[in-house]
Amino acid sequence: MRIFHLADTHIGYSAYNALDPDGHNQRETDVCDAFGRIVGLAVKESPDLVLHSGDLFDTVRPSNRAISFVMGQLLKLSEAGIPTVIISGNHSTPRLRETGSVFRVFEHLKGINLAYSGNLERFEFGDLLVQALPHSADKELFDSELDSLRPDKNFSRNIAMLHAGVAGLGVFRMNEFNELLANGNQLERGFDYVALGHFHEHCKATGSAVYSGSTERLGFGEAGQPKGFVELEPESGKWKFREIGTRPMLDLPVIDCTGLQARDIQIGVMSALNSRELEGAIVRQRLKNADRKQMSLVDTQAIRKAASDALHFELRPQTVEAGQKIASSDTAFDSLEREFVSYLAKADLAGLDPGELERAGLEYLEAGGRE
Repeated sequence: MRIFHLADTHIGYSAYNALDPDGHNQRETDVCDAFGRIVGLAVKESPDLVLHSGDLFDTVRPSNRAISFVMGQLLKLSEAGIPTVIISGNHSTPRLRETGSVFRVFEHLKGINLAYSGNLERFEFGDLLVQALPHSADKELFDSELDSLRPDKNFSRNIAMLHAGVAGLGVFRMNEFNELLANGNQLERGFDYVALGHFHEHCKATGSAVYSGSTERLGFGEAGQPKGFVELEPESGKWKFREIGTRPMLDLPVIDCTGLQARDIQIGVMSALNSRELEGAIVRQRLKNADRKQMSLVDTQAIRKAASDALHFELRPQTVEAGQKIASSDTAFDSLEREFVSYLAKADLAGLDPGELERAGLEYLEAGGRE
């Protein structure tokens, strides 16, 4: 028996201003492509089961395009006769049950098993039992269900699924405001495998609990991390990580600018850029202890020209003046108005009128924050 375990696909995620040939956000397309490649491998190789351990979508209310894309991918798995179990993660779980879940859209798909109510669900596949614990806005409910999570001796193989951080010998968390944590001891109860989601780096959290990691890089903290999924053989307990190709993300070594003049700073940045293959990559160059006056003399236009082959380039200097650190400029931030609209698109606004809230907020910002 072979099982594919993946998580944190974050369909609907977008970033930066680059567009694909069809006019869609390129990073949104990249994220979709990563999921599509894994589904394509599943259809080609016919595993006995696919497990998705949460954060299928990036938001509680994904766009029609995101829903349509996921529907198409799940249909491929359904039509190929590949049973699939998907649990909801913290990015796709509404704070109020009354809000409803996008997962209801997929309930009619044959072979697609969904766990999103917050309660522990059981799915049987011959002599294999999968116990799926989704994210819950109710921490007490999550803790109670986690406490009840035990292997069932009536089945020869037992797998658990959950979307949470893990605290034990190591701490695996994303430091998000609504994340849930499990203790490593709670996972080591005799399961053959615990399919984890939430932490974006592939790793083994405990003896039998494994994070598949996200399928694409969603921030520079993930630069250098391989992305893909886990292939598991539950009979032997053996598993391996299978990497998929994703867009390069380069977080170049920080340049210490202490005592450097503008010309030296520029030479250092240009040298760093010229030492790497930038075509199509997402690139960040950080500077520390850069004199504010000298930074004002750096030819940033020439630097950006040197990085023009990159899909996205950020130059982030941390400047000093009279020995005091000043907050670094972050070229990744958009206008305040766009940041506000983007936030509303991802926020859980149960009981509120999103259009009216957006209108009032933009009017407030246009007035300079004065009522």
